[in-house]
Order: sequence, then structure tokens, then C-alpha cells
Amino acid sequence: MNATKNKKMIIKGAGKFMAKIPNCDELITIGTLNNMRLDIQLDMQDIEGGDSSVALDTLLRKKTIDVTAESAKFDLNMVRLVLGSKLREGISGSPYSMVTETVVVPVESPYQVTLTQTPIAAPAPKGYQGAIGGADLTSDMSVTGNVVVFDMAHAGKTVVIVYAVSSKGVVHDNDGFVWVLEEKHTVAQAGSDFTVELVYGGNLNVDPQISVRTLKGNKLLKKTTGASPTEFQYVVDGGKLKFNSAMKDVEIYVNYKRNEVVDVLDITTKDMPLTVHVVHDGQFEQKDGTIQGYQTELYQCRVKSNFTIDAQRQQAATHSVTLSVIDPERFDGKLGSIKRYAIEGSSALDC
Repeated sequence: MNATKNKKMIIKGAGKFMAKIPNCDELITIGTLNNMRLDIQLDMQDIEGGDSSVALDTLLRKKTIDVTAESAKFDLNMVRLVLGSKLREGISGSPYSMVTETVVVPVESPYQVTLTQTPIAAPAPKGYQGAIGGADLTSDMSVTGNVVVFDMAHAGKTVVIVYAVSSKGVVHDNDGFVWVLEEKHTVAQAGSDFTVELVYGGNLNVDPQISVRTLKGNKLLKKTTGASPTEFQYVVDGGKLKFNSAMKDVEIYVNYKRNEVVDVLDITTKDMPLTVHVVHDGQFEQKDGTIQGYQTELYQCRVKSNFTIDAQRQQAATHSVTLSVIDPERFDGKLGSIKRYAIEGSSALDC
């Protein structure tokens, strides 16, 4: 008698999930599933007749097969699966991108560190003690190539360095930006001016849309092009904001747009959810030492339910999508298959 692969098995885990465009490339593979659920629902209607309280027969009105995948990691391709829009990769609003790197200044001479990438000359690298927005150490450091040398007074300190690197292989586009939200500063006197310098001031978008509010009073300050701003006005001077002397030592926060290299998924009115080919595979070790597996393959599916990005305080967000099987219109009438198998070479005896 031939050995069968269809032994009973215990499923201990969620397995892996793949969705691909039919007869085309893979769209998304999820190897960090939190949950995987296959629901088969049958809508049955009784056929009744005569005086009997028992149905004569039943009529299958509808067969619904849903598959739900919940992932621990966020992937834009999962959103693309739901929206159907194109994913544009490597979009930049400028020919360079900004890099943030945290270093610790050596406690002994020559007080230098080596950056992972080589900064370009403009915009010039900037250094902050501890974190972005901390004490500005830019004047106490010099950059040659990718080597940064600090003044000995900063030996042992943790410094965050923000610098620009050339962007190779990127596409310049108006969507190549991100918003900086609630960047906090204190207006300080610099000579006869009262200014703050934006962290990404050297990488402002062509349309930065800067907005400034006071931290305590939440007062919205107005932008002016005049040389002498009044108490509740400011002037944009490159990557700096200039204020009236009455704003000295006032804490503010700034929102603005800066250039960045991004992947963009457009949300439009016309795109439809993608039709995908779905494969779920699970391989699980059994108590007899064998590796038993099962694989579900559904030929054509489309999104059925809402897709939610549920970001919560002090919680790791998970993201799930439910797909419903649609008729692939195959000549054999198949919607998919469920396969059972055993990994060859497992240690248990087949008896």
C-alpha cells in the first residue's frame, strides 16, 4: 500500500502569504504573519413542500471563500493591493537627500568620527548635541570627506549629524517631499537679529508652506516679506526664520515641507482594487519529528473589507486585509486548491 501524505497534523503558527498579479510578478510576500484565516461560507436555502416540517432538499445559493492575512510589518504593497494605484519608487524633490546619523565623539585625540556616507558641500552638515534640536555644535566641527573632527570640549558627547548626500538613480518629482511637524525651537539673538535655524533648512521644498506657532500661547504667527517683522510676524531667510526682538527666548514650533527620497502610492478617484493570485503556505514540525505542510492556492481574489492602519500609543500596529475569491472563469471550473504534503527527509518513520 502506498504511503499517503494526508496524515493528521497540528498547525502551530501562521505560515507565509503571497499575493501576485495573475501571470505576472509577485506583489507582496508576508513572512511575518500574525494571523491567517480561511473562511468558507455556504448560503443554503431549504426546498419545502407538502405538510412535512422537514425540507425536501436544499439549494446552494452562494459559495463564498474569504482569506484574511494580518501582518506585523507595514508594506505599501498591502495598501496597493486594496487601492490598485501605482507605486512610484525613488521619488525626490531635490538632487540630494538628507541623512541623520548619531555618533559618539571619542574621549581622546583626534576627536574624530567617520560617517557611513560622504556629505556633499551644500547644504553644509550640521551637528546637534544629544538629539535634533539640541545645542548646535556645527561651528565646533569640521568635515573633510566623510571624516568629522570635533573640538576637544565635546569629547565623549553624543552628537546627531544631519548631512546631505547626492541622490543617484532618483526621479525628481513634485511629490518628493515629507512634512516636518512640530519642530521645536527657542528664538535666540544672533548679533542684531533674532532667529531660529530650521533643522532641514538647507533642504526646504520649493513650496515649503511654513507655519509657526508659539508653544505656550498657541499663537499663529504671520509670514511677511518685509525687512522688519512686527511682534507676531516672521521672515523666511533661506533656512532661517527671523523675528521681532519681542520674540527673544520665546519657544515656538514649526511645520514645513522638506525634500526627501520617498516611495509614493497615489490615492486617486479612478483606481480599482487589484485582482490577485493568492498562495498561503504553512510548514509545521510535529511531535513525531516530521515536518508537515499544507498550501492553499486561490486563483483570483479581490479585496473585500476595510484596510485599517491602526496606530496606537505604545502598541505595535498590525495590518490586515481580507480578500474574497472571484470566478477565474477556468474551463475546469476550479477556484483554487488546498494541498497537503510532508517535507522529505524528516526524521520520523513512516509506519
